[in-house]
Amino acid sequence: MRKQWTSSVAQQWPLFIPPTRPSLSELAKIEKHLLALKKHSADFKMLILGSTPEYRDLGQTYNVNYVCADYNKENFRALGTQMRHRDSENCLVQVDWRRMNFDEEFNLILGDLATTVTPVKDHDLLLQTIAQSLKKNGLCILKTALRKNNKRMSHQDIFKLYRKERSYLNQFGAVWFEVMLADYDFKEDTMSCVKSYEELKKSFKRKIITKYEFEAFAQHWLSLGDFKMNIPLRTAFLAKARKYFTVAVDSGDDWYKEDISLLILKRKKLKPSPELKHSINPH
Repeated sequence: MRKQWTSSVAQQWPLFIPPTRPSLSELAKIEKHLLALKKHSADFKMLILGSTPEYRDLGQTYNVNYVCADYNKENFRALGTQMRHRDSENCLVQVDWRRMNFDEEFNLILGDLATTVTPVKDHDLLLQTIAQSLKKNGLCILKTALRKNNKRMSHQDIFKLYRKERSYLNQFGAVWFEVMLADYDFKEDTMSCVKSYEELKKSFKRKIITKYEFEAFAQHWLSLGDFKMNIPLRTAFLAKARKYFTVAVDSGDDWYKEDISLLILKRKKLKPSPELKHSINPH
């Protein structure tokens, strides 16, 4: 997989808002699970998929022993500048999520849109490595964007929805999900920020969307460059997840909770995977 999450992208984190980063209500839900698990574990350990500053702050707030799994040290450093607290590079393990093979298991694993930036073809392996890293009674909480079907809305309908029902919200966050799907490649199960930008630009020139609406997305898509993301089918993704976990679907109290959920995963008893046996131990 091309390493598209670079330090230059990580430095753009202040531009982004929920749902593209954790919301307060989502953090509140995660906090409850963290405290419940920590209460019953003398040696509580948390794994963060990536370097999400909100999750690192949560670990710092409750004096949690945590590790960030991130393939790029510069990502970790850049996102660390967005924390309220500070941590050290001792918290970082440079590893690909699909190739994690820790000597220890974790009580809690957190991922904010981790599946969205991992190719759909690798979701099965990602879920398997997460399961192998999770303690028997632990939890993995994945904030995950999932689509119900292969229907898409036009830019005209998307921004009509925004103006009618969500104009009190930041326009990027308000229709991020719908815009992602507007030019989605359902065959490849992915979208391209470059393609989305070009299509939005055409809609702006045709006066389908306003300059204000176009520039909100242009700012974000240009900051990401040639970045690809995915919103897999809900039924297909949950079927993959249930191979390794029992799955409960929760959410914060945000307007997007029907499309972007918190998946609460509990590990099933697993057999070792041949792929994982031959992966490199990041320690």
